[in-house]
Amino acid sequence: MPPIPGKFPLAAGRAGPALLLLAAAVLPGCGRSARAAPAREQAEQVVPVRAVQVEKGPVDRPVRATGTVAAKREYDLAFRTGGILASVEVEAGAPVRRGQLLARLDATDLASGARQAREAAEKAQRDLLRVRELSAGGSVPASALEDAATAAAVTEAAERAAFFTLQHAVLLAPEDGWVDRRLAEPGEVVAPGRPVLHLSGTGRGWVVRAAVPERDVLGLAPGAPATVSLDASPGVELPGRILEVARQPTRGTGTWQVEVRIDPSRLGAPLLAGLTARVAIERRVPAAGAVPLSALLDGDGAAGAVYALDGDRARRVPVRVAFLQGDRAVLSAGLDGVERVVTDGATQLSDGARVRVVP
Repeated sequence: MPPIPGKFPLAAGRAGPALLLLAAAVLPGCGRSARAAPAREQAEQVVPVRAVQVEKGPVDRPVRATGTVAAKREYDLAFRTGGILASVEVEAGAPVRRGQLLARLDATDLASGARQAREAAEKAQRDLLRVRELSAGGSVPASALEDAATAAAVTEAAERAAFFTLQHAVLLAPEDGWVDRRLAEPGEVVAPGRPVLHLSGTGRGWVVRAAVPERDVLGLAPGAPATVSLDASPGVELPGRILEVARQPTRGTGTWQVEVRIDPSRLGAPLLAGLTARVAIERRVPAAGAVPLSALLDGDGAAGAVYALDGDRARRVPVRVAFLQGDRAVLSAGLDGVERVVTDGATQLSDGARVRVVP
């Protein structure tokens, strides 16, 4: 049968569905290729970033603590024997000079005891002389002379002790300073060793006694430099150095006392005990290095990551964070071979992305 004008031949008609299937198979592929081209271009897109040099090696991490100002030498003055307190010659806050009379006991009993001891010592000496003469003539045995000599020595020692106690019935200032507190009043009966006055001396200068927690005390040693600021004088920094570090923690607090000697000459005013002071003690701690906080990504506890620059590529590097300090992170590990890290633009990167460093 001849083909009808305007119609496709039968063979062509049978091939139509096949062509449609082929077109259907080809066209989606063409669509994926068209979409893949922009994706590849996007993957190869150059990301503008800023980068900084890594601070390698140990870092400064000052130990910061709060304490109070005090004189290096402080005294609790007491009598070596008990008795009635006759007088206290100074008031709290009064300046004193070395050797100045501060307080005294009623010495009536002590003076009487000292006189008795002297009389006993003198009698023992007379007895010793008499026995020595008799011993020279053979009238007494040698043992009698030995006993007399022993008695004389004992009474002489008792005399010295009695007069020593009498001399210490007064309290004298051990050095220049001032009286912090009166701890007893005239007329009171004070026991031996009971403090009567608390005195601060100026002979060894001023210190700040600060409490340092356990995490910071290791590595501190006498001689380390420090800086001290006073709440009473803001803006003035006093240079200082560690004088002592406690070997045991303060009972009940779990902190270690550190003494920092300070020079108050910059204040322009007399220093006062009890002022609140803030201490910063210089210290360097080991670290892999430090980077700006803006370079640190995916922080999770001590874990994190940075992007290091390898030519024109960014490489994601896992790191360990030791501690944060101001606007930077100090890292304990992960910076081997890393010289520069990305800061601005780091959040737009993926591992291996092409970058362009801009000023």
